[in-house]
Amino acid sequence: MTDERINAYMKALRMPFQKLCRLRFLNPDGSVAFAIDNNVNNPTSERRSKAFIAQGNLSVNFQSGQRRTASVLFDNIDGEFDFSVKHLWFGQEIAIDEGLILPDGTDYYIQQGVFLLTRPVESIQPVGKTIEYSLVDKWANLDGTLYGKLEGSYQIPVDSDPFDAIKALLQEDKGNGIPVDSTPITNMYTEWESTPYTLLIDSGGTLSDVITGFAEMLVGIVGYDRSGSLLIEPSNEQVDDIKKPVQWTFNMNETTLLGLTYDIRNEEVFNDYIIVGEKLDNGSQPYGRVQNVDGRSDTSIQVIGRKTIRETSSGYANNQQCIDLATWRLKRSTVLSKAVSVSASQIFHIQENQLIEIIRTDKEGSPTEKHLVQGFSRPLASNGAMTISAISTVDIPEFTVVEIPLGT
Repeated sequence: MTDERINAYMKALRMPFQKLCRLRFLNPDGSVAFAIDNNVNNPTSERRSKAFIAQGNLSVNFQSGQRRTASVLFDNIDGEFDFSVKHLWFGQEIAIDEGLILPDGTDYYIQQGVFLLTRPVESIQPVGKTIEYSLVDKWANLDGTLYGKLEGSYQIPVDSDPFDAIKALLQEDKGNGIPVDSTPITNMYTEWESTPYTLLIDSGGTLSDVITGFAEMLVGIVGYDRSGSLLIEPSNEQVDDIKKPVQWTFNMNETTLLGLTYDIRNEEVFNDYIIVGEKLDNGSQPYGRVQNVDGRSDTSIQVIGRKTIRETSSGYANNQQCIDLATWRLKRSTVLSKAVSVSASQIFHIQENQLIEIIRTDKEGSPTEKHLVQGFSRPLASNGAMTISAISTVDIPEFTVVEIPLGT
């Protein structure tokens, strides 16, 4: 994508535009079998596009596990979108793209995820026939929703490579000649250690239990990104959120910003976090403690006093793992006191776990406030606002690591 087209897209967002929404139905190898969209400029020979009713929603929530859901509605008068082996069936993947028509008349799309079909609902009326599908991202192939139940127990010994183990799991044949997921994983680790202990998942567990177990060893976060790749990233690096590039600047004097709602959750604020790990064979028990003692933060110990929370986390086998997890937990529990919901016109490049900023012209000096996006939702249709859920980065402190004896 050239800088010229990106700049044209960014400018178009601040003006009236025609939204585009496209569904790409994928073959097992990831290639496109066919696509449908809401572009009125499509050739009339593209018969399927007339069946796409741009209703439904897209929702994204940043977390380990399932992140993306959506719903789509089709005109199904000829039965082409029936849930059947001859039409759409188990394992069908659909990529959702959203975008707009640029001023030069060309299409500009941004991928929003790769999804699987669940719970088709048919509606038959005298005036027509429709079918609505709920869509979930590919985590549903891992957590047992559509696939992923283990036949027996799963064990990986100590000193194994966690990423090799995850790749092997995703390449497993589901029994029909198709792997669980042929898309390469995205690894955000610059370095990592071998598994510090044996991972054992009992029978009745899922592939997601195994992958989440590896992520816990790495003190990481795992989920599918908008390209459909399994993304694994270290949670302890999230303390540098304030340094991330800003995806969009909202100005309260512009029409892209429709409203702000701030939710102050003071009962959920903690500034002293203790993680106690797994009791080891030698009788020791790792731990980590971090505190918010940054005088710039309005939830620091100096300002509101010590608010402590203690958590036991099985599987954490050394002090550094406990410290990293405690830092991650403390960051979230500190900034939850200032959550913001942004109502805005539709912006298609916004991503979870990235920054937006708001120029607060209603405040003295018009300060610019940065916020970390936790999730968003918007309609697939052209009309309707999107809602962005974010947390303030103003209060993210420079954490001080404090070691304490167990039992205090």
